[in-house]
Amino acid sequence: MKEQDGGIAVSVWIASLAMMIGLILSAYLHPAWLLLATGVSWAIVACIPLPYRKFVACYSLIIILAGLFFCGYEILHSSEVKPLAEREQSIWIEGVIDSPVRRDGDVARFFVTITSWGENQPDQNVHRSLEKIALRVKLASFQEATQIEQWRRGSVIVAPIRLSLPAPTRNPHAFDYASYLYWQGVPVTGETNYQAIDVIPAFSVSASFQEWQDSGAKRIESLFTDPETAGYMKSLLLGLGQEVNLELAAMYSNLGLSHILAISGLHVTLVSSMFMWCLERIGIRRRLAFVVTILFLIGYVLLVGASASAIRSGLMGSVGLLCQVFGKRLDGKDVWAGALILMLVLNPYQLWHVGFQLSFAVTLGLIIFVPYSLHVFVRVPVWIRTLVSVTLSAQLVSFPFLIYHFHLFSPVSWLVNLVVTPILSAIALPFGYIAVVLDFVHPFLAVIPVWVSTAMLKWIHLPLFAIEKMRLPFTYWPHPSWCWLVLYTCFLGVLPISWKLGYHRKRDIMLTFVIFLMFIVAARQPFSGVEEVRITFLDVGQGDSIVVEIGDQKVYLMDAGGTMRFPAAEPWMEKRDPFEVGKDVVLPFLMARGIEKIDRVVMTHGDLDHIGGVKSLIPHFSFGEVLVNGTAPSKLEGEIVQLFQQEGVPIVTGLPGQSWSDGPGIEWKWLHPGESTFSGNDASVVLQLTAYNKTVLFTGDIEKDGESQLVQNGLTSVDVLKVAHHGSNTSSTEELLAVTAPKVAVISAGVKNRYGHPSSEVLHRLKKSGSAVYRTDAHGAITLVITPTGLYWQTQILDT
Repeated sequence: MKEQDGGIAVSVWIASLAMMIGLILSAYLHPAWLLLATGVSWAIVACIPLPYRKFVACYSLIIILAGLFFCGYEILHSSEVKPLAEREQSIWIEGVIDSPVRRDGDVARFFVTITSWGENQPDQNVHRSLEKIALRVKLASFQEATQIEQWRRGSVIVAPIRLSLPAPTRNPHAFDYASYLYWQGVPVTGETNYQAIDVIPAFSVSASFQEWQDSGAKRIESLFTDPETAGYMKSLLLGLGQEVNLELAAMYSNLGLSHILAISGLHVTLVSSMFMWCLERIGIRRRLAFVVTILFLIGYVLLVGASASAIRSGLMGSVGLLCQVFGKRLDGKDVWAGALILMLVLNPYQLWHVGFQLSFAVTLGLIIFVPYSLHVFVRVPVWIRTLVSVTLSAQLVSFPFLIYHFHLFSPVSWLVNLVVTPILSAIALPFGYIAVVLDFVHPFLAVIPVWVSTAMLKWIHLPLFAIEKMRLPFTYWPHPSWCWLVLYTCFLGVLPISWKLGYHRKRDIMLTFVIFLMFIVAARQPFSGVEEVRITFLDVGQGDSIVVEIGDQKVYLMDAGGTMRFPAAEPWMEKRDPFEVGKDVVLPFLMARGIEKIDRVVMTHGDLDHIGGVKSLIPHFSFGEVLVNGTAPSKLEGEIVQLFQQEGVPIVTGLPGQSWSDGPGIEWKWLHPGESTFSGNDASVVLQLTAYNKTVLFTGDIEKDGESQLVQNGLTSVDVLKVAHHGSNTSSTEELLAVTAPKVAVISAGVKNRYGHPSSEVLHRLKKSGSAVYRTDAHGAITLVITPTGLYWQTQILDT
């Protein structure tokens, strides 16, 4: 708030916050909130002192206008073909390629902005439209794969496509592809094959810059002969993040270094400074050099892909240079706010993009907190204070975003960033750009900067990989609640206010640090679910994976699904990062629950669809012991057991009647197999859990003979039955159901699986026994929570 001529001037900084509030409210509330906000704001204006009325009225108006703008934007971007996509109908489209074409194996993906479409031939029943879809193109040959990589933004395509809606997330806190596409302005997906598409090349500015980017990538490949280093430098210098080696990218992500590979303010500052220095060396006047550098920055942002962080950096950098041209000085927060408002006016959906959030949040944190933190430890040399201030400010602000979106924040992230970021910024980044520029003059001149960059990267990556393999505690963080996020945001907002009010004595700083530690402890959710047993039947497709959390004490993992994978017919068809259910479904869920130790892994039997995913989990967790059925292991099971033994994890089995307790009122019992000749599915481990007087029976893939043996051994009634063998007709016999009389049955089966699971006979038998049925193919992940007062169910996909 600024006093001006006896009134209150509008602050761009506060206006940007008001705009974000309006957009968020419109995204999650009924449009009627706009009427309510109008009435409330007028009531407040009428009740407050005169000097503040303009202030409240102005920013209330901005909130309401932002809300109206968002509603209008959604109406303008509503989909005409969505009803057809719901029926998975095929149509003809004519449109323009609106994103880089990314090929992965025998599939290419890109966005298309439709200009016209028809339900039959392209010249019949034409509908004019302007909406974006995500197109998936199937490739049949290496020639097609080579040709589609030459397609560029702006080219016109005509093709028959089969429409569909993006699938919603099927497991708690998993990556939501449908939501991701929605905030990209893409409500519908389409699929076709290469042969059916007609492409008409067309000139576009973005296509030209993509050509230059590809040319730069080839130049980097020729300079850096090591493929890992070349991929790293292509990401570092050109923003081609998909080129980074998967293991290297995972290490950077786990240690909180991913921001180094994203084009950001660091790149813009370095590149613009180097360019300015060159202009001044050749005698160009300083003011003209500023103008030329602004034009150069625009080109640079387009060259590196125009990501949210690159655009934000380019905008703020250009404004800073313009201020130099006209001899003006602007507050950093106002420059930040201006860039934010401009980008959100162009596309308000960007507010929900992770890169946009992190870029703007961290930049704001640096603007606000670095000047204050420089006044702490004043006896330390200023360069050290600056380095520490920048690192800690960035970590402080990025923390909630990282644990919310990725459930990942390494306890050594601040230290690693403090050491590694300056080295990479001072050596790898500038030497990489210098090598590329010198290569234009003569390749020999680039030898030394290439050697320095390569040697430095290998030297620094070695200890980083070692740190990553240490499995440090407090790396995976449970999904934070909205209450925690709001309170943490308020805490950050109060810090600069309290400093300005004079609360920056040593004891004030110590109190602030204590409060911050309390927030960190609260983020671990130490008191959440202390007296509950949470059982999550994950949706792993056609397979089984069950996570049982006993309060905050013990974690059981019963199977981890598995992905049937066939070798690619040709090398070009290999996927860069093939889907694997353990890595892509089970691991993210365990991370989102903040689980870092699995006390017992139960491998019910050796089938791929039950234990295939276990292999990819072993490097990420510590383990107590592994329970197996005691029969001769399959080849896959033997490989997994060997990996556990290399980690020093005990491998144990059990006998019928054996039991153990995990606390008062919580008892496990091993029911099957015993010393028998059972093999295959009938040798599945069967466990019974009794928690707070509720009983759950876990049956693996046991079939008719195994169930008969269970009944003979003396089964009793249960509250919940995990239906055996995905609901196959070979299991869940009337004999078993008559004895157990389950109130609820849970079936784990894949959507539209080729086996027809669950069978209609089993569903009929369960209905006849009076059991309510939950199915992962219909409900997604299913969660059962048992407490001393009862139990309740949660499903990822609600009944419709």
